[in-house]
Amino acid sequence: MRKLDRYVIREMLGPFLFGVGAFVIVLVSIDLLYDALKLIVRQGYPADVVAKAFLYRIPQTIALTLPMATMFSSLMAIGRLSGDGEITAMRAGGVGFVRIVTIVIIAGLVVTGVAFAFNEGIVPHANAASRRLLKEMSGQVVADQDYLYFQIPAQGRPQRIVYARHFDARSKQLKDVWIAEFHGETFQEMWEAEQAVWQQETITLKQGTHTTQTAIGPREEKFTQAQCNVGIAPWEAAQIRKEPEDMTLTELRERIASYQQIAAPARPHTQLTIFWEHYHIRLAAPWCALGFALIGVALGQRPQRTSTGVGLGVSLTIILAYYIIFNILRVIGEQGTLSPVIAAWLPNAILFTVGGGLLIEAAR
Repeated sequence: MRKLDRYVIREMLGPFLFGVGAFVIVLVSIDLLYDALKLIVRQGYPADVVAKAFLYRIPQTIALTLPMATMFSSLMAIGRLSGDGEITAMRAGGVGFVRIVTIVIIAGLVVTGVAFAFNEGIVPHANAASRRLLKEMSGQVVADQDYLYFQIPAQGRPQRIVYARHFDARSKQLKDVWIAEFHGETFQEMWEAEQAVWQQETITLKQGTHTTQTAIGPREEKFTQAQCNVGIAPWEAAQIRKEPEDMTLTELRERIASYQQIAAPARPHTQLTIFWEHYHIRLAAPWCALGFALIGVALGQRPQRTSTGVGLGVSLTIILAYYIIFNILRVIGEQGTLSPVIAAWLPNAILFTVGGGLLIEAAR
């Protein structure tokens, strides 16, 4: 590594660490602190248990702040060098603007790799531990749940998948239910019904369809009532249910593969779409660090100094605009209106386009 590289990276390191700390504090204060206080005050959870559960959520917050801090650090570092005339001196010494930008791009790629490692290696396990701790305190599935989904076993390839569009834990009533059984990695049979009741380890389905996979294709039979022993009681489902946010990319791929084996008319389109979207978001999200780095270095290329307050303000404005677009596209993607691939990657495409345009203008 050359002296110039080390010099620019040292200029970025301080603002980067400051940015991570500042953005973590902001996100914790706005999001996690409110949720924690609500559990303690309204639901009477012990403060130490809630504190432990939300400490498990910190890795996710850190992973979210890494790209933000990258833009802030590139903006502050290049802004300081530009404000002190060092960029001009570098250019006069034969160091082109592209050479300086290359250092920041490499730093952005490094942060992208770190964010990806966080999201894949630490965040899913920490989120699962946090959710598990809170579920152990509640002891049951939340009533009036928008959807119920779990697989048995909880890890690896499923042997049974249970899905319901709505579940009322008080009355044990389920709506739009299907239960799929697998033999090894192969889909075997499925029960579907609009209404069902879950008592102990048995789900009783009413007025539905039983689909069996045969050598010549799927065979459907209507039934008035059918009973399926799912192996667990309603309150136990909360302990093994795993949200997409708690899964690694490998686990998401296994869930997607299981869904794709089930006959298309029986498969809930929205749930498969959600899994696909989470999968592509997990891949796409870390790359916004590189886009933010491009925008930061382009905006920092100005003759005046940039104060910390101004740098934070500019960074927050751009980050807010990015995440507004990100969340709008995510909602559209979850509804199936937009492809999960496009919904996940389009915000980055916009970010790279804006960053590249600003860099071209700054290099003139």
